[in-house]
Amino acid sequence: MNYDKAIEYIESLARFGSKPGLERIRALTERLGNPQDHLKFIHIAGTNGKGSTSVFIAGILSCAGYSVGLYTSPYLERFNERIRLNGKEIADDELCEYVGRVKEAVDKMVADGLEQPTVFEVITAMAFLYYYEKKCDIVVLEVGLGGRLDATNVISESLISVITKISKDHTDILGSTIREIAYEKAGIIKQNGIVVTYPQEDSALKVIESVCSQRNAALYRADPGEFGNVELKPGMLCLTHSRYGDIKTPVVGVHQVYNAAVALKTVEVLRQSGINIKDGDIIEGFRTASWPGRFELLRRNPDVYIDGAHNPDGVRSFIETFRAIYPGRKALIVFGVMKDKEYETMLRELSAITERFIAVTPDNPRALDAESLAKTMSKYCNNVEYSDTIEEAIERILAYAACDDIIAALGSLFYIGHVRKLFRDPAVKQQMKYISFT
Repeated sequence: MNYDKAIEYIESLARFGSKPGLERIRALTERLGNPQDHLKFIHIAGTNGKGSTSVFIAGILSCAGYSVGLYTSPYLERFNERIRLNGKEIADDELCEYVGRVKEAVDKMVADGLEQPTVFEVITAMAFLYYYEKKCDIVVLEVGLGGRLDATNVISESLISVITKISKDHTDILGSTIREIAYEKAGIIKQNGIVVTYPQEDSALKVIESVCSQRNAALYRADPGEFGNVELKPGMLCLTHSRYGDIKTPVVGVHQVYNAAVALKTVEVLRQSGINIKDGDIIEGFRTASWPGRFELLRRNPDVYIDGAHNPDGVRSFIETFRAIYPGRKALIVFGVMKDKEYETMLRELSAITERFIAVTPDNPRALDAESLAKTMSKYCNNVEYSDTIEEAIERILAYAACDDIIAALGSLFYIGHVRKLFRDPAVKQQMKYISFT
């Protein structure tokens, strides 16, 4: 199986949809020898901040000398990004090998009359097998959706269950209230386990506390107040801490202060349990962290950002960070979103910092069409238009921009990666020839 065929097979599984439940993943991992039973996990659930928190923790552990797997979703540019080992994506030839082996197990399952596993279940099983055979010391495992019935929750135990910020998203699956959603996220908490949580709102925290009590799990709360001075710059977040001194990271955002606090509390609890992590490893792990597509600065003069804000809470975080770095300013916005999201809420809030707006249609069957998106945004601000293609939208927004303007392409990660590629494209660079590249 070559790389194109491997990706084609994975993408073909999307037709089976997304179905909560652990029966299929249990059957599949059993046929692979239950590789997850031989691994140590830091399991991370939450609505927002899972990826950033995962990257911080994985980076710190790698700096401490551990062999660390990092499993995240979705990807920005290449599928391989989802399965990483010590900061490096799974190699193409290895991906082909593991897809082939897992496909063989899937085919046998179906031949035996069992239900076809979903695409996420197949990828998760593949990651478990890869990390086991690579002899990972620790795997930082990001939940796909929810937690309780997510395929990653096939693991029987974890070093720590981490819960990042809980807010409303995927309400059709997880429930319409914060309490219901928190219950699904708290489903990753293990009997006699250890839990680290973001400073949640009361309704979410009460659910987490209740589940911890039922399962005799120790609960630790992250405290962003431990960071004294907080300074945001284009491309850099600077923090001070009473113990660790100056902490700098290129993962930028007001909300990243909270994610950094969750990561810091997690590694401190890991140290208490015998994991050898030095203070310098923590500082270096934050410094070298990379999480593309999250308030990521692509260019200067004009400053060009991409951000995967795809729900109201994500948009609010983007706006808060934008205002902290560019007080009193507005941006030229390119935006694309899925039709099952609360897009009108997002647009209404985004209008407060929008000077010009171009709607696009992400390349996904669930995408809201650009014309409908633009029509909705026109209720809240002027200078609204839509584009037939993402390439055309970027070309237009660059033509509108002056050298001191700020451009932001945000919304669904399904198109943010496309925009990121475009800004490395020679044709786009030619259009931006008046810019001093960094």
